[in-house]
Amino acid sequence: MRQSSRATRYTSILIYAGTFLISLLSFFTTYYGLALFLDKPLALLGSLGLQTAMLGIAWNLMRLRENRAAYVIVFSVAAMFSIFFSYVNFNTGLKGNTRAFEARNAYVTEARPILRQYAFLAKQALSRGGYQSQRLADLLQMETDNGWATVVDEGSNDPFIQSVIEGARRTVKSWRSNQGTDYHQGSGKGIITNYLTSWTDQVEHNLTALTKYVKTVDSLSLRLGSEMPVNEQYDLVNLAVVLFPLAEHEMMTGVPANLSEPPFTANFIEAPANKQQAMNLVISDLYPMDQLTFFSLFFAIVIDLIVIVMALCSSHAVDAVEYIFSRVERDAARRLRKIPLDNPQEFTRSLESNLQRLRQTSEYSRSLDEVLNEFRTKEWAFRHVRDEEQIEPHQGFERSQVEASIEQSSDSAQKINS
Repeated sequence: MRQSSRATRYTSILIYAGTFLISLLSFFTTYYGLALFLDKPLALLGSLGLQTAMLGIAWNLMRLRENRAAYVIVFSVAAMFSIFFSYVNFNTGLKGNTRAFEARNAYVTEARPILRQYAFLAKQALSRGGYQSQRLADLLQMETDNGWATVVDEGSNDPFIQSVIEGARRTVKSWRSNQGTDYHQGSGKGIITNYLTSWTDQVEHNLTALTKYVKTVDSLSLRLGSEMPVNEQYDLVNLAVVLFPLAEHEMMTGVPANLSEPPFTANFIEAPANKQQAMNLVISDLYPMDQLTFFSLFFAIVIDLIVIVMALCSSHAVDAVEYIFSRVERDAARRLRKIPLDNPQEFTRSLESNLQRLRQTSEYSRSLDEVLNEFRTKEWAFRHVRDEEQIEPHQGFERSQVEASIEQSSDSAQKINS
């Protein structure tokens, strides 16, 4: 019985020690989570206050007989704050390396379609430019051979070629106006061939610029990767915008280029630059929740849940004895209040009676754990005998002895509880 009582005491001590250590772990996780948003002294005070409130209430919750709901509410609020800031600590630590990779990869995912759009616009202008170069060569050949460049119209409705033909006609009119004589068109070189040659050179220049730009964009697309910081990725995409041949594209297609803006770096945070960004990140991670966020939140809940369960167990381990003492003390105080103080004999007799009850309670409480343990042991033995219907000789006791021991332990337990 003494060994059982000693084991119970050791168990209670271990539970108290384990609860304190887990609470200390929760304190540090809460502290580091708070330190991301508050100054370190404030984070230290806040974490210490939360863990002290949680541990104190959990250790004494089973012993409280009044206003228990209020203590439960205070404990729940403290636990919610502790869990949240522990989650902040775990989330920040687990995503310290992955967050930068995810931000860079997300920027690459959005930036590459924009670069492809730039390349598509340039290639579209190249395609039109190839046709225009060939058409100008045909017009130049027609003008050199027959002088018909100003007579034909552009059948494909290409605005650039049609504008060149209209320009050649205006050149003839301008010559007539300046010279005062008619311009005789015919084979050979003249002002129209010179005019068409200048535009042919311009188209070739445009094609060269667009071809060079397409190669540049392809090179930038190959350099763009998730291993590159977001700011450098933005510089590459912005360089593609700056180098885009806007004038050449508009000349070839007849419409200005509608270029998409590079993605803003503010939407792709590799690491929080300030406390507000840190708060926004950990909150935004909750929905939608990935695996690392779920693990961070789960781990934070489990730590505080272990503190709650172990503290309640340690509180319950000593609650029975303290409950008996509190009942006796309240009963003694109630009896003493009813005694008339003007009768010393009756007051002395009642006082001795109450002291005797306290002594008996103290004696019963000392052996409460031993009686309960003995009761459980003999109850198990009785059930074993009842199930087997036969007791082995080496066990050293008869059925009647087991039943008598159980009745004795049960009577002792009932007497203590009364």
